[in-house]
Amino acid sequence: MKMRFKFRVKAALQFITFAFYPKTTLIACAVFSAVVIAVLGLVMSFIPHDSNWYNLVFALTTGAVGSFFVSFIVELANNYRHNKLAWHELQDYYSIVIDYESTKQVLMQHYPSQRAEKRAHDEFAAAGGMEELNEEDRPKDLIQVTWEQIPKIIPVLKKTLNEKKAFLSDSEIIELKNIMADFSEIRSELKKLIMLSPLLHNVLNHPDEEILSNYYSKNVLADMPEWIRHHIASNESQASMERLIDAILNDGFLLTYFMKDYDISQHGLDSYQSPYDEEDYEPEEFDADDYDFSEPEDEEEFKALHNEQGRILIEENKSFVSWHISRCCSDMAESIDTLERAILKQPYYSMHLEFDRSAEKASLDDPISSITYEYEKKRLEKLLKKQETDQ
Repeated sequence: MKMRFKFRVKAALQFITFAFYPKTTLIACAVFSAVVIAVLGLVMSFIPHDSNWYNLVFALTTGAVGSFFVSFIVELANNYRHNKLAWHELQDYYSIVIDYESTKQVLMQHYPSQRAEKRAHDEFAAAGGMEELNEEDRPKDLIQVTWEQIPKIIPVLKKTLNEKKAFLSDSEIIELKNIMADFSEIRSELKKLIMLSPLLHNVLNHPDEEILSNYYSKNVLADMPEWIRHHIASNESQASMERLIDAILNDGFLLTYFMKDYDISQHGLDSYQSPYDEEDYEPEEFDADDYDFSEPEDEEEFKALHNEQGRILIEENKSFVSWHISRCCSDMAESIDTLERAILKQPYYSMHLEFDRSAEKASLDDPISSITYEYEKKRLEKLLKKQETDQ
């Protein structure tokens, strides 16, 4: 009962702080009023008390003090009303950013218990022990974390930018636009990969005309000129390809599997070296003898040629695509960090975000970390003894 009362009091105080955010207008109002009142008070000190000018300045001073209290209370009421509404409207946005930070700390293994477990593994390796870690157990870098969370965070951030601008600060709007721009570049890379795949041949040359039966009656389709029917079907097929790209980007499993051959990580960002930056780079001279300009004899040969050219281009650009997407994810992570700093100023959600952001700086001496360390250390000691016995 006592804990419930404390929680309610704390929650009430947090909601009351809505009235005092943002502080800029309140501080400006107080400073301006203080300067005006101070000037009027100074003028009053030099005017005889029995003069009409003194009565006039005194009336102005009284009015300034009253105006200050009225304007300050009105500003508090406006802040509270706006922030309370924003609290309801932006819950999905706040929650997804907080969830991103929490997931980041877990995947990068920043929580004290995870670092305690890693310390035990390091000591085990230093003692000559060997234990193969699964890929899922290895700590991920910031780019990998952001890449994995794209299907989850982008729809919410996009909806927030399009529909909730009135409740966002200027810095948040700028960063959300930057995130959408980076996401657009990632989508463009995926579209290029699909355009180079065998899928494009049938989409452009053999569009599915049966889909038109969903939009047109049989009589219209029967009398529709073939070139019109082919053109409309081609547009529908290309729209289906766009939907496929969005489906991949909105599904974590599809995105991971579709891009499994690409190194989207800090390593993929650092390891790429553009050939144009090399000192001894010289563009290859065009030699017409190296190319076959003859027309394919039939459609199957044309399709095979298209597929082979696409495969070669995909392989040649794999390192660049990895670098480009990794850079976009790195920029997105920086923008989300800016959004987190903006949320930290919010009266209510800041306490949830502060806990996750402080995980990396937390002490390893807490009871849970100590228990985790001792348990993992004993387990690895037994494993080390078993390995020594087997040898």
